Amino acid sequence: MSVFLQLISLFTKIPIPERIGFDAERLRKGVRLFPLAGLLVGLLQAAVAVLALRFFSREVAVAVSMAFVIHLTGGLHLDGLADTMDGILSARRREQMLLIMKDSRIGTHGVLALILFLLLKFLFLLEVEKSLLIQILVVLPVVGRTSMAMMLWGSRYAREDGLGNLFIGKTLRRESIYAGAGGAMLLYALNGLSGVLALILVFLMMLLFRRHLEKLLGGLTGDTLGAMNEMAELLFLPLILLLQGGGLL
Repeated sequence: MSVFLQLISLFTKIPIPERIGFDAERLRKGVRLFPLAGLLVGLLQAAVAVLALRFFSREVAVAVSMAFVIHLTGGLHLDGLADTMDGILSARRREQMLLIMKDSRIGTHGVLALILFLLLKFLFLLEVEKSLLIQILVVLPVVGRTSMAMMLWGSRYAREDGLGNLFIGKTLRRESIYAGAGGAMLLYALNGLSGVLALILVFLMMLLFRRHLEKLLGGLTGDTLGAMNEMAELLFLPLILLLQGGGLL
């Protein structure tokens, strides 16, 4: 339980008792719990949407739920998305890309990536059938955290220090497998076979993106993990819409 609470403290702004402490070695073994951490975020996001739907339109409820998650996570993964895009789209050498990603200032590519990502996510969520919206809001963070856990399998770190150094290149294969299996079971329970198929397709696309990052950067960083989380969530939406609508089957 303490490992799970450490994960919650790491990935959200939810206050955790100081007595829980911080143990990097135990935290690495908590990779298998990434999907559960995502489930907690998803349940809170869905609860906010349910409350908002009682008073406002669907569009407002979706926007409010998205804003809530940004606040809950401190925009951690969105920051990673912006930094990653600033770096890899800069057309610079590897060392310069990593320096750009470490810079606290945001560039044009990062701003555009955030705008496009949030806009597309909002629009795709509006495409979801009203009866399925809440369960999709629950599973989205599960997809993102499960994808991060799976991408840690066989990864290597592109720099010497940083938050990503907790997990990248130090995660055991079985931890990623447990996370993948746990995420798939949650998706099956909430979205059936179409949810699992969409998750598998997301994994495959994230593997291609990871190979691209390794070619450009020599490995992964905490920022790229955050970018993968956000990209996995966004990719899942059109895939699940197509699968449930019969467009891919």
